Amino acid sequence: MAPTGVAAEPASPAHHADSQEELPRPSNGTTSESLLETLSTKIQDNAGSISSFLRCNGHSLPTFNVDAPSTTLPASAPTEIHAARQALMEAALQMFQLAAGPSEYLPHLAVGYQYVTCLRWLTHFGIFARVPLTGSVSYSEVAASANVSESQLKTVARMAMTNHVFCELEPNTIAHTATSALLVSNPMFHDWASFMCEASVPMASRLVEASERWPGSVEKNQTAYNVAFETDLPFFDHLATLPERSKQFANYMKNVQNSQGTAIHHLLQGYDWAALGEATIVDAHNFFEDQPYKGANVYLLRMILHDWPMREATSILKRLLPALKKSTRIIIMDTVLPRPGSIPSAEERLLRARDMTMLQAFNSLERDLDDWKELLKGVDERLSLVNVVQPVGSVMSAMEVAFEA
Repeated sequence: MAPTGVAAEPASPAHHADSQEELPRPSNGTTSESLLETLSTKIQDNAGSISSFLRCNGHSLPTFNVDAPSTTLPASAPTEIHAARQALMEAALQMFQLAAGPSEYLPHLAVGYQYVTCLRWLTHFGIFARVPLTGSVSYSEVAASANVSESQLKTVARMAMTNHVFCELEPNTIAHTATSALLVSNPMFHDWASFMCEASVPMASRLVEASERWPGSVEKNQTAYNVAFETDLPFFDHLATLPERSKQFANYMKNVQNSQGTAIHHLLQGYDWAALGEATIVDAHNFFEDQPYKGANVYLLRMILHDWPMREATSILKRLLPALKKSTRIIIMDTVLPRPGSIPSAEERLLRARDMTMLQAFNSLERDLDDWKELLKGVDERLSLVNVVQPVGSVMSAMEVAFEA
């Protein structure tokens, strides 16, 4: 994607990440019982707010049933309801971790990678599409259709069922849940799952080997991805040689763009587009060449710079400089990593996962606020970061960069 000028559009009031209700943090004291009770109250209160909103506005309540909606809240829900959902997830996560205790950390970690193993097996053998969206079917019928062992199918499917992927309505039958049905009804979501299992997981598993082979490297062809797939090509160049995986990646990116944390409506909340009045839409261009359209009101770089190490990110921004005028703004819509522990962990861990992916695929990183300031300073002293807004529910922030001609 290339930077563009953007037409003005009215925006809703933006919200900073720290506008959300502060949740209790673990302490070293003897307050576990009190903390459990506090979290229980928060869960009840926020679940009540969400359920009341959904009922009053005629929306379905979330369930695991096959006909449940794929998203808990509509994008149009008020910001306080989106904030309640974030608070509910955080409190529920903390409640689970407190109830489990440190001694069960490793067993539950093992559960996590086995879920990924199940997903890979199920996508590879096309199991999701072999189960009807209504009713159920016998394991033997599905196994015969997929040419797999019935015993293995039961083992894998029943493990997945503990994460609400498939269910067993009657003995020795398999049926869809909301999540498994989405992997049938939304082919792009299925491609996302396939790409994660076939590319992202192997890549992540080879980070140690890459760090040993190329300690401290920032080269794009000396990464965990290169180790995993035994190639000297950078990620995108290698991907271009694999048509099926390229298709999976394209659909994966479409799903990421449309997911709640990165949905386009967050961009409308992150900057006062209405204040621009009339503006110009600029055709996309190669962002390693000079921006051909001069003097636009705004140049937008959304989900671009995080793919690139400091050297290339600096070059991308420098290519904009000849096109800028005094009133021009650059809007960078990208991740701004928080200080560790400063936001709910249910949100922070998604950002940290993105940071890990950037390292494994590109030897790049998601940047914190100081990193962004350092990047801009290295591009040109006339660039300054004047505002940062993270809309509620967004995993990205809108950074407004001014140019002092």
